[in-house]
Amino acid sequence: MKPETSHAGSSRKTFALWAVYLAGLALYAWPYGYFGAILILEANTDRTSQPQAGFIDAAYRSASLDRGEGRPSILGDFTRAFPRYTDGVVDPLFPWLMRGHAVDPPDAVFEAGKWLNFTLSGGLIAILAVVAARAFSFSGAAAIILMGGFGIILERSGHFSSDALYFLLVVLTWLCALSLIRQNPLWLYGVFGFFLGLSYLAKPFVWPIVWGFVIVSVLRSLLAGVRPRRDREEASLWSPSNQIVGFAMMIAAFLLVTGPRLSYAASTFGDPFHNYQKYAAWLDSPEEAAAFQRDHPGRAELSAIPPGGRPGPLRFVREKGLAAFAKRGFEGAFAEVKSSVLGRVGGLLVYGFVVFLVVAVIHRHAAKRQDEEVWRVRGTSARWMLLFLGSVGAITLFYVGMGHPVIPHNAMTTSLFLPVLMTFVWIAERYRRQLQRTSHATLVNRVYAGLMAGPIVWITIRILLSVKTPVA
Repeated sequence: MKPETSHAGSSRKTFALWAVYLAGLALYAWPYGYFGAILILEANTDRTSQPQAGFIDAAYRSASLDRGEGRPSILGDFTRAFPRYTDGVVDPLFPWLMRGHAVDPPDAVFEAGKWLNFTLSGGLIAILAVVAARAFSFSGAAAIILMGGFGIILERSGHFSSDALYFLLVVLTWLCALSLIRQNPLWLYGVFGFFLGLSYLAKPFVWPIVWGFVIVSVLRSLLAGVRPRRDREEASLWSPSNQIVGFAMMIAAFLLVTGPRLSYAASTFGDPFHNYQKYAAWLDSPEEAAAFQRDHPGRAELSAIPPGGRPGPLRFVREKGLAAFAKRGFEGAFAEVKSSVLGRVGGLLVYGFVVFLVVAVIHRHAAKRQDEEVWRVRGTSARWMLLFLGSVGAITLFYVGMGHPVIPHNAMTTSLFLPVLMTFVWIAERYRRQLQRTSHATLVNRVYAGLMAGPIVWITIRILLSVKTPVA
């Protein structure tokens, strides 16, 4: 009878914690909606501003593309089921979602799009809140959602653009990558490829995540081949033999989602992965980038560029040298971080790193004394997760650094915020849970809960002050 009583008490406790957590989210949803309405109705009122005007035009063009396809066909139905229209600047996902409003005038489309963006991004945040609470502690999940929602997502959720959706889709893609780095079942590669494709349709800037994932996966496989027979329990969670089939499933899922967009870009611009930003990043000014786009509007003009003449890293190094290449990348990366959203809320990332560092120190101390513990503290895949974070971060920051003179405040920089924060918290949570059957459990739980309470209290104070004196 005692185990049943204990189990019932534990279930009631868990139910009570979930009730408190969900009630808290509902409470914070009010100021989130309040600030979002101010942004939509009072702050963002000019539909002619860029890039919003481009997205509105793309919504009309996306709808007209579907209407002009002629008689129905199986291939046509499949093509219409996924976003595809792009002009090389505007990305297809959000205009495709708005194509049903193409019969309305631009002002009506603008208002409907802002509210749709706010609703969809809010719904994704709610889903992430539930997923985070299942994966992390309630305090950790609440801190992440509040920091991400009020720190990054809210300010972009009231615009007619794909930024907010892109940031949240990148988070889901990133979580799949981290899960695969820890344990790589074949089905998860397909999920990873699916979210990778959706993120690409929102903004085609996900290739640093692909490169980082490939780098970590290949290195882990190589080390697994030469590693002596130890840490078998950890190694059994990640199978090098799943890599080839897994990569094939990832690519297949990605192509399934992005195939219509890739086909449209190939026929229109001669390159399935075409976007003008990949050229603009290697030019010297916004005026030069605008001239390149104006002079090369389609496949014929782009194909006429002589070999080696397209803007890119090889042409840049050939014309300006490696020293200029390195200087522009590093100086631009520093300027991008300082001037972007990360420059305003980057302190939250530093705080997340401090949380990880403090818990890691406690974990390390316990690992040194684990012979005295009831339960041995095992290693994790933390080093691989951190290598993935470092690889993606370095590639992204150097690339946006190269493009900073032309494209300041790049969305690629901002999209790093939530993934980096969640990585630090994820590893800290893993370390904390590993210590639950050691003598360090009480210490790590109290320290971690206190650290997570800090940003929650800070954001709550900011919300109360902002509600008292709202500014559009």
